Amino acid sequence: MAGERGQKRVKDKWKEKKWYTIMAPNQLGGKEIGMTPGNGPEEIKGRTIEIPISDFTGNFKRSNAKINFKVVDCTGMKCSTLFTGHSVNDDYIRRMVRRRKEKIDIVIDLKTTDNYTFALKIVAIIDGKLTSTKRVELRNAITSIVKERTKNMDYFEFARYVMADESVSEILNGVKDIYPLKKLEFRKSELVDTGEKYNFTVPETPPEEEPVHQ
Repeated sequence: MAGERGQKRVKDKWKEKKWYTIMAPNQLGGKEIGMTPGNGPEEIKGRTIEIPISDFTGNFKRSNAKINFKVVDCTGMKCSTLFTGHSVNDDYIRRMVRRRKEKIDIVIDLKTTDNYTFALKIVAIIDGKLTSTKRVELRNAITSIVKERTKNMDYFEFARYVMADESVSEILNGVKDIYPLKKLEFRKSELVDTGEKYNFTVPETPPEEEPVHQ
Protein backbone atom coordinates (compact mmCIF):
# COMPACT_ATOMS: atom_id res chain seq x y z
CA MET A 1 0.00 0.00 0.00
CA ALA A 2 2.76 2.38 0.97
CA GLY A 3 4.43 1.68 -2.37
CA GLU A 4 1.25 2.43 -4.25
CA ARG A 5 0.72 5.71 -2.37
CA GLY A 6 4.28 6.69 -3.15
CA GLN A 7 3.86 6.28 -6.87
CA LYS A 8 3.39 9.52 -8.80
CA ARG A 9 0.46 9.81 -11.12
CA VAL A 10 1.79 10.22 -14.65
CA LYS A 11 -0.08 12.67 -16.85
CA ASP A 12 -1.05 11.59 -20.33
CA LYS A 13 0.43 14.49 -22.28
CA TRP A 14 -1.17 13.28 -25.50
CA LYS A 15 -4.69 13.59 -24.08
CA GLU A 16 -3.95 17.15 -22.97
CA LYS A 17 -3.29 18.26 -26.54
CA LYS A 18 -5.92 19.90 -28.72
CA TRP A 19 -6.43 19.37 -32.41
CA TYR A 20 -5.94 22.39 -34.68
CA THR A 21 -7.36 22.67 -38.19
CA ILE A 22 -4.91 23.83 -40.85
CA MET A 23 -6.36 25.99 -43.62
CA ALA A 24 -5.05 26.93 -47.06
CA PRO A 25 -4.79 30.69 -47.75
CA ASN A 26 -8.14 32.22 -48.71
CA GLN A 27 -6.72 33.33 -52.05
CA LEU A 28 -5.93 29.66 -52.83
CA GLY A 29 -9.35 28.33 -51.89
CA GLY A 30 -9.28 28.67 -48.10
CA LYS A 31 -10.11 25.01 -47.56
CA GLU A 32 -9.08 22.65 -44.79
CA ILE A 33 -5.85 20.84 -45.69
CA GLY A 34 -5.00 19.00 -42.47
CA MET A 35 -5.10 18.76 -38.68
CA THR A 36 -2.36 18.74 -36.08
CA PRO A 37 -2.27 18.34 -32.27
CA GLY A 38 -0.65 20.85 -29.93
CA ASN A 39 -0.68 22.61 -26.59
CA GLY A 40 -1.23 26.06 -28.05
CA PRO A 41 -0.82 28.29 -31.12
CA GLU A 42 2.85 29.04 -30.47
CA GLU A 43 3.59 25.33 -30.62
CA ILE A 44 1.76 24.98 -33.93
CA LYS A 45 3.37 27.92 -35.73
CA GLY A 46 6.16 26.89 -38.04
CA ARG A 47 4.86 23.40 -38.71
CA THR A 48 4.76 22.34 -42.34
CA ILE A 49 2.37 20.23 -44.36
CA GLU A 50 2.61 18.85 -47.87
CA ILE A 51 -0.27 17.44 -49.86
CA PRO A 52 -0.56 16.11 -53.43
CA ILE A 53 -1.43 18.81 -55.92
CA SER A 54 -4.03 16.39 -57.29
CA ASP A 55 -5.81 16.43 -53.91
CA PHE A 56 -5.56 20.20 -53.64
CA THR A 57 -6.73 21.12 -57.14
CA GLY A 58 -8.56 18.00 -58.31
CA ASN A 59 -6.17 17.72 -61.27
CA PHE A 60 -5.11 14.07 -61.09
CA LYS A 61 -2.56 14.53 -63.87
CA ARG A 62 -0.43 16.20 -61.17
CA SER A 63 -0.43 13.21 -58.81
CA ASN A 64 3.38 13.10 -58.91
CA ALA A 65 3.71 16.56 -57.35
CA LYS A 66 3.15 17.90 -53.84
CA ILE A 67 2.37 21.40 -52.63
CA ASN A 68 3.86 22.74 -49.40
CA PHE A 69 2.42 25.04 -46.74
CA LYS A 70 3.74 26.45 -43.47
CA VAL A 71 1.60 27.46 -40.49
CA VAL A 72 2.06 31.18 -39.76
CA ASP A 73 -0.78 32.01 -37.36
CA CYS A 74 -3.72 30.53 -35.42
CA THR A 75 -7.06 32.05 -34.49
CA GLY A 76 -8.98 29.86 -32.12
CA MET A 77 -8.57 26.32 -33.38
CA LYS A 78 -7.94 27.29 -37.00
CA CYS A 79 -4.46 27.96 -38.35
CA SER A 80 -3.59 29.98 -41.46
CA THR A 81 -0.75 29.02 -43.75
CA LEU A 82 1.77 30.32 -46.23
CA PHE A 83 2.37 28.64 -49.59
CA THR A 84 6.06 27.75 -49.56
CA GLY A 85 6.41 25.92 -52.85
CA HIS A 86 5.98 22.53 -54.45
CA SER A 87 8.05 19.56 -55.58
CA VAL A 88 7.77 16.73 -58.10
CA ASN A 89 8.60 13.17 -57.10
CA ASP A 90 12.24 12.32 -57.90
CA ASP A 91 11.32 8.83 -59.13
CA TYR A 92 8.96 10.40 -61.65
CA ILE A 93 11.75 12.65 -62.95
CA ARG A 94 14.10 9.67 -63.28
CA ARG A 95 11.48 7.77 -65.28
CA MET A 96 11.22 10.74 -67.64
CA VAL A 97 14.91 10.54 -68.50
CA ARG A 98 15.37 7.27 -70.33
CA ARG A 99 17.73 5.94 -72.97
CA ARG A 100 18.53 8.33 -75.82
CA LYS A 101 17.09 11.29 -73.93
CA GLU A 102 18.79 14.37 -72.53
CA LYS A 103 17.67 16.80 -69.88
CA ILE A 104 18.30 20.44 -69.17
CA ASP A 105 18.09 21.69 -65.59
CA ILE A 106 17.24 25.35 -65.14
CA VAL A 107 16.99 27.40 -61.94
CA ILE A 108 15.32 30.83 -62.07
CA ASP A 109 15.04 33.31 -59.20
CA LEU A 110 11.74 35.18 -59.41
CA LYS A 111 10.32 38.06 -57.38
CA THR A 112 6.58 38.68 -57.19
CA THR A 113 5.08 42.15 -57.28
CA ASP A 114 4.48 41.94 -53.51
CA ASN A 115 8.16 41.12 -52.82
CA TYR A 116 8.10 37.37 -52.29
CA THR A 117 11.13 35.65 -53.80
CA PHE A 118 10.97 32.12 -55.21
CA ALA A 119 13.52 29.79 -56.71
CA LEU A 120 11.91 27.86 -59.57
CA LYS A 121 13.63 24.69 -60.79
CA ILE A 122 12.67 23.44 -64.26
CA VAL A 123 13.65 20.24 -66.06
CA ALA A 124 13.31 19.92 -69.83
CA ILE A 125 13.53 16.51 -71.52
CA ILE A 126 14.84 16.19 -75.09
CA ASP A 127 14.36 13.11 -77.26
CA GLY A 128 17.85 12.78 -78.74
CA LYS A 129 21.16 14.63 -78.61
CA LEU A 130 21.51 18.39 -78.66
CA THR A 131 24.33 20.57 -79.88
CA SER A 132 25.71 22.96 -77.27
CA THR A 133 24.27 25.87 -79.28
CA LYS A 134 20.74 24.43 -79.24
CA ARG A 135 21.08 23.68 -75.54
CA VAL A 136 21.92 27.32 -74.80
CA GLU A 137 19.10 28.53 -77.06
CA LEU A 138 16.56 26.35 -75.27
CA ARG A 139 17.78 27.35 -71.82
CA ASN A 140 17.61 31.05 -72.68
CA ALA A 141 14.20 30.74 -74.34
CA ILE A 142 12.63 28.86 -71.42
CA THR A 143 14.06 31.35 -68.93
CA SER A 144 12.81 34.29 -70.99
CA ILE A 145 9.28 32.87 -71.34
CA VAL A 146 8.95 32.21 -67.59
CA LYS A 147 10.33 35.61 -66.57
CA GLU A 148 8.10 37.46 -69.02
CA ARG A 149 5.03 35.51 -67.92
CA THR A 150 5.60 35.96 -64.18
CA LYS A 151 6.99 39.50 -64.02
CA ASN A 152 3.62 41.07 -63.09
CA MET A 153 2.38 38.26 -60.86
CA ASP A 154 1.73 38.60 -57.16
CA TYR A 155 2.45 35.83 -54.66
CA PHE A 156 -0.86 33.98 -55.11
CA GLU A 157 -0.82 34.28 -58.90
CA PHE A 158 2.62 32.67 -58.89
CA ALA A 159 1.37 29.83 -56.67
CA ARG A 160 -1.41 29.12 -59.16
CA TYR A 161 1.05 29.42 -62.06
CA VAL A 162 3.30 26.58 -60.87
CA MET A 163 0.30 24.30 -60.34
CA ALA A 164 -1.38 24.91 -63.72
CA ASP A 165 -0.96 22.63 -66.75
CA GLU A 166 -1.33 25.64 -69.04
CA SER A 167 1.95 27.09 -67.75
CA VAL A 168 3.96 24.15 -69.07
CA SER A 169 2.01 24.04 -72.36
CA GLU A 170 2.85 27.69 -72.96
CA ILE A 171 6.58 26.97 -72.65
CA LEU A 172 6.42 23.88 -74.88
CA ASN A 173 4.68 25.90 -77.59
CA GLY A 174 7.10 28.78 -77.14
CA VAL A 175 10.25 26.74 -77.82
CA LYS A 176 9.01 24.23 -80.42
CA ASP A 177 10.60 26.19 -83.28
CA ILE A 178 13.99 25.95 -81.55
CA TYR A 179 13.63 22.26 -80.68
CA PRO A 180 10.49 20.28 -79.78
CA LEU A 181 10.75 19.13 -76.17
CA LYS A 182 9.65 15.65 -75.17
CA LYS A 183 8.57 16.84 -71.73
CA LEU A 184 8.93 19.76 -69.35
CA GLU A 185 8.21 19.96 -65.63
CA PHE A 186 8.35 22.62 -62.96
CA ARG A 187 10.43 20.31 -60.80
CA LYS A 188 10.40 22.44 -57.66
CA SER A 189 9.48 25.90 -56.43
CA GLU A 190 10.79 27.18 -53.13
CA LEU A 191 9.93 30.33 -51.21
CA VAL A 192 13.26 31.83 -50.15
CA ASP A 193 12.22 35.30 -48.94
CA THR A 194 8.95 36.93 -47.86
CA GLY A 195 10.27 40.48 -47.75
CA GLU A 196 9.27 42.00 -44.42
CA LYS A 197 5.95 40.17 -44.12
CA TYR A 198 7.02 37.13 -42.08
CA ASN A 199 9.90 35.87 -40.06
CA PHE A 200 10.66 33.05 -42.44
CA THR A 201 13.40 31.39 -40.43
CA VAL A 202 12.54 27.70 -40.48
CA PRO A 203 12.92 26.34 -36.94
CA GLU A 204 14.87 23.16 -36.36
CA THR A 205 12.47 20.24 -36.12
CA PRO A 206 12.59 18.89 -32.56
CA PRO A 207 12.72 15.11 -32.04
CA GLU A 208 9.14 15.08 -30.71
CA GLU A 209 7.62 17.13 -33.54
CA GLU A 210 3.91 16.38 -33.69
CA PRO A 211 2.49 14.94 -36.92
CA VAL A 212 0.29 16.83 -39.32
CA HIS A 213 -2.59 14.77 -40.66
CA GLN A 214 -4.26 15.48 -43.98
